[in-house]
Amino acid sequence: MNYSISDKRELTKSEIEFLTCLFGKEKSEWTNLIGNLKVIARCGCAKCPTIIFGETFDSEIQKGRLIIDYVGKGKNGEKIGISVFGTEQMPTELEFYSIDGESDIIDLPQII
Repeated sequence: MNYSISDKRELTKSEIEFLTCLFGKEKSEWTNLIGNLKVIARCGCAKCPTIIFGETFDSEIQKGRLIIDYVGKGKNGEKIGISVFGTEQMPTELEFYSIDGESDIIDLPQII
């Protein structure tokens, strides 16, 4: 599986709401960046909601460091790991993963 696949688009309303909530809890200085973020790629599995950010659609994928490590809850109550990677200036990736390794993550979780 490739690390990522191209997916150039604007953030969805759900993604904006999710990031606004998450940044409000964990990294408020990034909240004002949300309107400028572009999705430039997604997870190579093509199933999960993991997305990679850029400042423009032509941005290169940047490897950031782990900035936010959070837990969410899926539709069936399963725990979902939420990781935001970034540089000092901006987030570079919003990643979701099954904490128990048993669940397929296909939707944005509820932040708990």
